[in-house]
This record gives sequence, structure tokens and C-alpha cells, in this order.
Amino acid sequence: PEYSSEGWDILASNGSVSRSHHYQTAYLSFIFRSREDTIENIEKYFAFQETTWGNLFFAHAVHAFYTGLISFWVARKSKEQRWYQRGCRSKLALRRWADSSQWT
Repeated sequence: PEYSSEGWDILASNGSVSRSHHYQTAYLSFIFRSREDTIENIEKYFAFQETTWGNLFFAHAVHAFYTGLISFWVARKSKEQRWYQRGCRSKLALRRWADSSQWT
């Protein structure tokens, strides 16, 4: 896709925006079963995961679910253990969200 120069500047300078961009691109690539694009963008998403602010937003629970789903899908296709481990970390993140909820 083509972006304006302002859009590229934001992506280049704001880690949270880049993280969201790569998540959305990975999600769409996964939905359309574009394995290489999914892997490329989910790896970029994971690279930003530890360094961006706001790990307690509800949207991040949704991200944990889909990044786990994507990780297990890639693990099944590639047989690489690191993807299985990432999927397990997503499950753990979802468990922490569930445990912190007053409604569960």
C-alpha cells in the first residue's frame, strides 16, 4: 500500500503506531493466508511488544489472542519451536487477563 510521507514519518518515529500497524498487517495477512507476509509482520510486531507503552489496554488482550492464534498456525506450518513458544506466551497473557478480571 502507498502511504503519505507524513504517514511514513509517524510509522518511523512512533513505536506504538508501528506496533499497531504491524499487528493489523499480520492479522490481515493471516486472514488471507499469506504466510510469508504474516510471519514478516508478526515478527515486527513482537519486536515492538516489549518496548511500547500501554500493555494494559483491552485491545492488547485481543492482540494476545490473535498473535497466539497466528503463532500456533505458523508453528503448525513451519514446525519451528519458537512459534509454539510464542503461542504459549500469548496463552499465558490471556490467562493473566482472565485472572485480573472481576467478572471471571
